[in-house]
Formats: sequence, C-alpha cells, structure tokens
Amino acid sequence: MNPRRKGRSRLDIWFQDTFLKAERVLYILVAVGLILATLEVIYDGYHALLQAFAYEDFALGVLKVIDRFLIALMFLEILYTVQIVFGEEYHLQCVEPFLMVAIIALVRRLLILSFEISHGAVGPGKVKLYLVEMALVGVLILALVGAVMMLRRRRRERKDAS
Repeated sequence: MNPRRKGRSRLDIWFQDTFLKAERVLYILVAVGLILATLEVIYDGYHALLQAFAYEDFALGVLKVIDRFLIALMFLEILYTVQIVFGEEYHLQCVEPFLMVAIIALVRRLLILSFEISHGAVGPGKVKLYLVEMALVGVLILALVGAVMMLRRRRRERKDAS
C-alpha cells in the first residue's frame, strides 16, 4: 500500500470525524432553539385561546389560536426530523417529517385563505385568484398526503420482506 495514500486516508478520516462532530453540535443547537421556539408558540397559542372570546369577531380569535398551534406542530415536526438525524435509520424515513411540515403549512394557508374570503378581506376582483390558489393548495395537500402514504407503504413492504 502507498504510504502517502495511507496518510491522506487518516487525514480524510480525521476531517470527516471532525465535521460529523461539528454537525452534531449544530443539530443540538438547532434542536434547543426549536424546543424554545415551540414552547413560546404554544404559550402564545394558549394566550390567544384565553383571549379568543375578547375579539369582536370570534372567528378571528379562533383563527389566531389555530394559527399558533399549527405553527407549533410545524416546529414539532421539524424537531422530529432533527431527532431522526440522530437515529440509525436516516435515509428514507427523514423525508416524511418534511412532508408533514409541508402539509401542516398548506392546511394553515388554506385556513387563512378561506377566512379571508369568507370575511370580505379580499376585493371582488381578487376572489377568483384566491379561489385558484385554494384549489392549488388543495391539490398540493392531496399530493403530499399521497406521497406520505406511498412512503409508509414502501416502508411496510420493506419490513415484510426482511
């Protein structure tokens, strides 16, 4: 074996090990930040829940509560993705949490669009554009749900095969 290649190999291994350790530390920092942000959003959601009855338009109060808790769910799904990075099964399983975050974000957008349309926050000329956006968001939700179902089916087939 070439001694120069062996020296490079050790250096490559050292760099790879160092980068993996740095990556772990950064993931831990991201996870701590996500936990703190999630706690803040959940607190804000409960605060909005207590004040929902104070709004003149009760639907607006409920929408604010739903908005906060959907954001908290997005944070939790991202945190779950970070947890998967620390696990052993990283390859295909890591995609699903991102899909779930996207579904939650799209449902949130759909709720906001429907609220804006139903409460006259949109001018008559823009209603058609909002309805087209709602249709596109609905199609995206269905596509992402289908993708999650396909991933789960594939995972189940792999488990059955092994």
